[in-house]
Amino acid sequence: MNLRFEEEMKRERRRKMLRELLWFLLAAVIVVLFAWLIVQFALKKVNVIGSAMETTLYNGEDVIVNKTSYLVFSPGRESVIAFYPEIEEDNDVVLDDSSVMIRRVVGLPGEKIQIVDGKIFINGEELKEKYNFSTMASAGIANSEIQLGEDEYLVLSDNRNDMDDSRNDAFTKVKKKNIIGKVILKFNPFSLIGGPEQEE
Repeated sequence: MNLRFEEEMKRERRRKMLRELLWFLLAAVIVVLFAWLIVQFALKKVNVIGSAMETTLYNGEDVIVNKTSYLVFSPGRESVIAFYPEIEEDNDVVLDDSSVMIRRVVGLPGEKIQIVDGKIFINGEELKEKYNFSTMASAGIANSEIQLGEDEYLVLSDNRNDMDDSRNDAFTKVKKKNIIGKVILKFNPFSLIGGPEQEE
């Protein structure tokens, strides 16, 4: 009688351990699948190309872009965004990761932007920026007032003397449809995206 009871207890313990192991494996598979979905559809690793965003981001540095940031909301002023350049419809250029550009949003849809004596004016009022940027030597095409459309953004380089931004007529404004997402993290050192590093 005792032997049968002990055997039954052992079998029950084995069944319980097997159930726990199966639940653990199922939970692990769900976590791995969830992580894969996040990496595949919500986040994107992008390599910074060029010196336009120095000293916030440097050439060759890897950053993480949140692709879901603007599914509901629109980019805000001073957000650092990743986007594809505007190309002509009849152009056969294939946009890939090497085409991705990163700049800081300054002008929002519907606004009028002008740069005078290195200062940014939005709808006639001077913009007080959150970060200290180098003084702009040239306003480029923003010397005259730029009117943004309802789906257009004006972006500037953090290295304000690098004209590879909306001050350049060849660069133009950024359309919302071309925005990939918000740049949220950098790897070296691992940190959130802020503003330019101040020189000591």
